[in-house]
Amino acid sequence: MAVSEYDSMASYYDKVLEPILWKMRRNIIKVSNVQKGMKVLEVACGTGTQAVRFKKVGADYTGVDLSPAMLEVAGKKNLNCLHADGTKMPLKDNSFDLSTITLALHEVDPEISRQLIFEMLRVTKADGFLVLVDYTKSDKKNIYTKIANSSIHYIEKLVGGSHYRNYKKFMKSGGLISFIESFNLTIVEENLIFGGNIGIIKVRKN
Repeated sequence: MAVSEYDSMASYYDKVLEPILWKMRRNIIKVSNVQKGMKVLEVACGTGTQAVRFKKVGADYTGVDLSPAMLEVAGKKNLNCLHADGTKMPLKDNSFDLSTITLALHEVDPEISRQLIFEMLRVTKADGFLVLVDYTKSDKKNIYTKIANSSIHYIEKLVGGSHYRNYKKFMKSGGLISFIESFNLTIVEENLIFGGNIGIIKVRKN
């Protein structure tokens, strides 16, 4: 989705999505296992709804996003957020204990999504972790999994444009798990939600 489209959605973004995503956000905190004082970076932080949860558990939080309007909403929540490109962040090497990104890898060109990971790895400490959240391919056959998958596909198609094209590429290549396997990373913890269609995956460098 283009930055301008996120700008136009900023005023109502939380009201529309939070009733749907609150459980996912809660699970992200559990998987992240943030301890008080840990330095946490969130790429594509948007309006800061996940950030508030990180701060509540004591994280020293920094967010990065390209949308000025989204960051304006986040600023009202008293958050430390930067207007920056996630592939070229003005942040020092090895400076965060945990770096995370939620539902943003699938919406950009595959090469950009890879650049995002390499940049997150650059700014994360050698003994730190990444928590990556995005769509996965589920082999479950139950009705809930099928409905959840169909709903995700419908929403992505409704958004359309390059967003939908990149989503199809992401899923055709195997979704989040396959994406992670293309890097030299070790999966530490895996939490699958929405019928197995969204993965919250904690990884570390090998």
